[in-house]
Amino acid sequence: MNIFFRELKCHVKSMLIWSATMVFLIAAGMMKYSAFEKTGEAINDMFASMPEGLLKIIGMTGDMDLTSVGVFYSIFFLYFLLLMSVHSAMLGATIISKEERDKTADFLVVKPLKRHQIVTPKVLAATVLVVLYNLVTFVFSALFVQLYNTTGESLTPAVFRLTTALLMIQLLFMGIGFLMGAVAKSAEKASSFMTAVILGTFVLKVIIDLKKDLDYLDFLTPFRYFDAGKVMFQSEIPFFYTLLSIAILLVTVAGTYYFFEKRDLHT
Repeated sequence: MNIFFRELKCHVKSMLIWSATMVFLIAAGMMKYSAFEKTGEAINDMFASMPEGLLKIIGMTGDMDLTSVGVFYSIFFLYFLLLMSVHSAMLGATIISKEERDKTADFLVVKPLKRHQIVTPKVLAATVLVVLYNLVTFVFSALFVQLYNTTGESLTPAVFRLTTALLMIQLLFMGIGFLMGAVAKSAEKASSFMTAVILGTFVLKVIIDLKKDLDYLDFLTPFRYFDAGKVMFQSEIPFFYTLLSIAILLVTVAGTYYFFEKRDLHT
């Protein structure tokens, strides 16, 4: 458990920075909504006239009612997803591989600990940090959405469904980060690979958005697993992609244990 609390302590500062960034993003976005709301249908007409492909890239469709606080908030999903995926992927990659970077691997390996006893508290600590980040997103999203909500109907359950979908993608990228941290020879290489994975899957998402006949490739990019509008307003969380996210997490975590057991730790 010492490793668990050590990892939490090491990442508390960065966690606060990431959380503050998220709160700022939510607050700034909802302040922008207040300006959009005052324009009435003019803002809807403006966005409806934009190319469909461009709208999809920025997480919108031409028939969205931007004067609705719930619809406007659903646009944030893509931006949340990018930010939280980067956090989860980099956290997963560095928390496993940073001992060699920080020259503390020799300290760990001389302790009476097996390799899996080193990995387990790191996995648990990273999971706690990811869940906390998601919780911050949910709490402040619910607060700000309700602040601007004039319909009289609570949107908190819809926001909860959206952040639940976000959490599944967060954990998926965290798992891939774990695996890369165990396989790569350094934290820098693991981080570089995860940057390439996030960028590559996002670019693939954009390509699929622009080419309608490429929908069969959705399973290759987590950015296409969940539709914000359907999750929020139709309670539709696709079972296949939920199962796929869980499967990827389990496989990558299992792979992390396997490859960390086999790797040579350079002290």
